[in-house]
Amino acid sequence: MSLPKRIAFVGNPNCGKSTLFNRLTGLTQKTSNLPGTTVEASMGHTQIDGQKIELIDLPGIYSLFTHSDDERLVVQHLAGYGEIKPEALLLVIDASNLRRNLLLYSQVAELGIPAVCILTLSDSAKRRGVKIDADALSKELGIPCIFFNPRREKNIDPIKQLFREFATPKLLGQPTQLADRLKTYWDQSKLPGLSEETLRRYIDIEKVIQRTTTKFPVGLKSITLKLDQYFTHKWLGYLLFAIIMMVLFQGVFSLAAKPMEWIENGFQLLGQGIESLLPAGMVTNFITQGLIGGLEGVVVFVPQIFILFFLIGLLEDSGYMVRASFITDRIMRKLGLNGRSIIPMIGGFACAIPSIMATRSIKSKRERLATMLVVPLMSCSARLPVYVLLVSVAIPFAEFWGPFHAQTFVITAAYMAGIIVAILLAFIFRLFQRDSMPSEFILELPAYQRPRFQTVIHQAWLKCLSFLTEAGKVIVIISMILWFLSNFGPTDSMKIAETEGVILAQLDPSHEGEIKSNLRLEASYAGHLGKAFEPLIEPLGYDWKTGIALITSFAAREVFVGTMGTLFQSSEDDESGIRQKMQAQINPKTGKPLYGLPYALSLIVFYAFALQCMSTMAVMKREIGSWNWPIALFFIYGLIAYLGAYITYRAALIFQ
Repeated sequence: MSLPKRIAFVGNPNCGKSTLFNRLTGLTQKTSNLPGTTVEASMGHTQIDGQKIELIDLPGIYSLFTHSDDERLVVQHLAGYGEIKPEALLLVIDASNLRRNLLLYSQVAELGIPAVCILTLSDSAKRRGVKIDADALSKELGIPCIFFNPRREKNIDPIKQLFREFATPKLLGQPTQLADRLKTYWDQSKLPGLSEETLRRYIDIEKVIQRTTTKFPVGLKSITLKLDQYFTHKWLGYLLFAIIMMVLFQGVFSLAAKPMEWIENGFQLLGQGIESLLPAGMVTNFITQGLIGGLEGVVVFVPQIFILFFLIGLLEDSGYMVRASFITDRIMRKLGLNGRSIIPMIGGFACAIPSIMATRSIKSKRERLATMLVVPLMSCSARLPVYVLLVSVAIPFAEFWGPFHAQTFVITAAYMAGIIVAILLAFIFRLFQRDSMPSEFILELPAYQRPRFQTVIHQAWLKCLSFLTEAGKVIVIISMILWFLSNFGPTDSMKIAETEGVILAQLDPSHEGEIKSNLRLEASYAGHLGKAFEPLIEPLGYDWKTGIALITSFAAREVFVGTMGTLFQSSEDDESGIRQKMQAQINPKTGKPLYGLPYALSLIVFYAFALQCMSTMAVMKREIGSWNWPIALFFIYGLIAYLGAYITYRAALIFQ
């Protein structure tokens, strides 16, 4: 056949399919939803003989017969019921799990779509004492089969040559009128005789395996089995998980300290340079304080975000994060959650929005709802800039609490607090549900692999770009609005502030600029807004400036940092960054730092629990179909956050 214009990648999860896809598409791929769905698939293209070929990396599936909404939509498009019907298939088969992978092949073959086959993970098969004859397998399946290790082999010419050899797959056993049976299965949500059919398929698969594979003795346990004795141990696994997370967050602070300092210094020099080139006035003030101040509040945290996702990427690519899901599954089942809940909850550490959408893979509606309700309690990446700012202001980097940096300990505690409260709420939710029978959960533990640094770096950088382009736009826009609100106000109030500034500056000439700036800020529209909100938050240790930041951060949690940066840019002291300016603030009532340790701990607890994200609420409403739960959670989590912050602040004052 001629070269197809659209090829879909099909295979089990963790078979190396996406790695192969990335190898073929390079940097041309993008992630988008399948038409009419929220199921994400990676799209890309490659060139063969001057012809552009579209490649689609569909999510991994184990079988065409599935109850999962997401997997069913993938199968529908694969079977031609959706808008994306591929002209050919690239079947990716894990050589170390040939029997299970051939089950999917036996079903896909009945679709009659031309295909070729790539055998991956042959090194894992060898460690298990299995050798596959690729030529013999090609004859049995009726399609070309080659070995290819996408993690190590750089020459993709053999795959491009394979694309010239698509053929119709041979059936294993008798045809089963698959298309009609799939439709019946989806309509009835069950299919009598399916287990018997699967058994017959495995009988035919066993014959293929006997004719195409040989086994040889393996003398030593594989490295994967040895490591799993520790990482998946029922007690030691949790301890190792906690240690790994502590080391990860400590690495975020230690490695990002210098780059943050360079960025802050760079923005200060930029602001000073603009002031020296432009005449003094409102326009210059807007550029240096509103625009540059907002940009600094975004860019300064890129090092932490990059390092965080780089380290998490290493853990994912090595195969460890799946183990973390495996060991925590034991706890989730006792709470009435599905084992699949672990994946969205872990994903919630990056962002709650795609994680809430990922709950579609959970078959039980009760378990899916329970998972959606607790995902927002996972400390997402949007909270990280807030945590970093607060601990940087209140806790010196050189301070240690035991063997760990105090900053690392506080950040880790914030993440763990969200997990603990999520577990408690899931347990309470279970008490009010009659159906407590958990559904099934299948999770494969892939072999440990050497992380692909180039891919991990690329993915971490994409996360940073997403932060800069998506969250960054919101932060900068709100920062500019805040500049206006903090520089303009009611005429009478501003006149009084100017008069008081002149009088107080005469008493303390060395701080004239700071005194006048603070008085103007209090008299501005932003000051009036913060003052109105201040009585509610004063018991938590927050001032009116923090009140403004709490209000604006409902658009996105990380906006808190940009808001504080803009407010403190109102000071004429441009020689220090936002952290230094916050550290210099003194509480007039106590004479102690206004933004000290009690303040920082209280605000970290508040952000750990509060549902300060309108996008999360909107996505939750779309998935549930009602505003009832999102609004209820906003007030429930808000109350938990307020009480937790109050108790934390009062306790910290005692031990300060």
